[in-house]
Amino acid sequence: MSPDRKHSMLCRAAFAAVVLVFGAGWPSAAQDAESSNQKQRPSAGAALADRESIIRDRVSRLEDRMFQLSQALRKSEPEKAQRLIDGLSALRGSRMRERVERIVEKLRGEEFADAVDAQREIMSELQTLLRLLLEESDNLEQRKEELDRLNAFGKTLEKIIGEQEKELSDAQASLSAEQRAAALAAAAKKLEDLIKQQKEVSESDKPAQAAPTQAKIRGETDAVSREVKSIAEAANPSDGPDPPEVADQVKQAQEALDRATEEMQSAEACLQKDGGRGAKAAQDSAAQDLERARERLSEAARELRKKQELQKQAESQEETAAKTDQLQSEMKAESKGGGESDSAGKGAESDGEPKEGQSGSREGDSAGESTPGQESLEGAVPLQRDAAEDLKKDDPAEAAKKQQKALEKLKQAKEALEDRLEQLRREQQEELLAALESRFRAMLSRQLECNKATNRLADLGAENWKRSDQLELAELSQRQQWVGDQADQALFMLVEEGTTVVLPKLMGQVRDDGRAAAQRLAAADTGPTVRMMQADLEQILRDIIDAVKKEQEELENSGGAGGTCGGGNPPLLPGSAELKLLRSCQLRVNTATESLATSRSAGEDSAQEIDQRLKRLADRQAEVAEMAKDMHEAVTKAQ
Repeated sequence: MSPDRKHSMLCRAAFAAVVLVFGAGWPSAAQDAESSNQKQRPSAGAALADRESIIRDRVSRLEDRMFQLSQALRKSEPEKAQRLIDGLSALRGSRMRERVERIVEKLRGEEFADAVDAQREIMSELQTLLRLLLEESDNLEQRKEELDRLNAFGKTLEKIIGEQEKELSDAQASLSAEQRAAALAAAAKKLEDLIKQQKEVSESDKPAQAAPTQAKIRGETDAVSREVKSIAEAANPSDGPDPPEVADQVKQAQEALDRATEEMQSAEACLQKDGGRGAKAAQDSAAQDLERARERLSEAARELRKKQELQKQAESQEETAAKTDQLQSEMKAESKGGGESDSAGKGAESDGEPKEGQSGSREGDSAGESTPGQESLEGAVPLQRDAAEDLKKDDPAEAAKKQQKALEKLKQAKEALEDRLEQLRREQQEELLAALESRFRAMLSRQLECNKATNRLADLGAENWKRSDQLELAELSQRQQWVGDQADQALFMLVEEGTTVVLPKLMGQVRDDGRAAAQRLAAADTGPTVRMMQADLEQILRDIIDAVKKEQEELENSGGAGGTCGGGNPPLLPGSAELKLLRSCQLRVNTATESLATSRSAGEDSAQEIDQRLKRLADRQAEVAEMAKDMHEAVTKAQ
């Protein structure tokens, strides 16, 4: 039989063993028995216990086949072989066979509720094991690369959106200024007609008949004054204040109109009471003020139009369009099967709408699939360029319409990127948690073996050690060193991931204590300090595994956490879980302190041993204080 065929058969055998365990009918069989145990109580528990015994045997077969496969792949595929060894260590460390045997006993005793809970826990652990065996080793790195790439696109897109928002704001401000300039020019045009009427009425030789006409002119002048005031107040504060010279001219025009109104009112009184005496002078002054107001309004309208700088806005809009085109070209070049990128915004035939069937999302690695948001960016470019042309033609109204549509396209692209980033971050978080859980379980399994062997040698006493015990001690030191080395690798992963505060520090403790314990074991030291280190290592690993497992369950139930375009990843563990780990760490320090005080009072340990334990406790308490400080800073920063 060829080696490849043998490997294939072993792979199928190992995975089939896992599937066999899954397919044994948990937990529904026990639940069915519990619901019908009133009728079949004498036989239900025994029948289920027999089925559970089959599962126990399958777990044993799974362990054997994983070991066989790891040996077969050791030379040809060492990474997969190591994954199998890690999975096997986790499986054995969980003492699954013993736990299934206890389930058998519970079923024979018809403790169905307890049996169901135990079955569910084992099912969850088998699911984690299956993910470990099937997961490609480079998935995490590939996902990180894609996250980095999309985050970079997201940051560039955020800047482009900011620039486009400013382009739109500038165009809207120009449009508002143009509308106000047109309104001021229209008011000036009305004053031309009022000036003409005022001159005609001032030349009338019939005072009594001229009085009503003068009153009508005064009313229309007052209406223009109110209109000019309304135009000035209509300026949008977000567009910025009008230029000082414009504001000053409008103010002077209003003052001139107010004087003209007063002078017209005085002329009316003279026409009605004094036979027209004194009316001529007041009317001439009113006409002069009307002319001053007209000149000021006309000049203000010219100044507003002159200050719009539409050509500069057009140049700026073209630059933003070029950046958008560059970004979508980079996205296209990065897409699977994208080939050489074409300038998507150059064709006049493009209407800027996404193509049918293209959502902008990127699911998996299928060839030709576009980067999320790419199509929306392609649609934004022609709109941006058309807006620039409208600005060159002094048409800010049409430019603003197209800029608004372009901005909507950019935001659609941002939303597509954010959706994909959220999906990737969730997948990354789930896979990293699964990978860490498998590693931690393997470490715990090895640590339990080390603890058991160390306690046996300590109880036996160094004076009673045989040659085999000394050889076991050397091997024990290597196994303990392996725990420390695995912790160092996990620490590297956590530092790279960068979203947790307490977990990396705890893994640093596992690394340092694991290596320190290995050195002591190599020196034939199985004293209280070593055993205390090992007990702490076991408890830390159990606490971490519990926290990781709980977070996996939360992710599965909640459907994942959100993210922002270009933003950071959601935390691998929530703050509440890290605080719980920190609390457990402090409790271990408290327990160790009480134990040290008891040993010191009883004189059980030497002064040197007491000093060593005291120094270790002091260092560990300092580490807890540092973790608490870092947690506080992280929480404060998050707020």
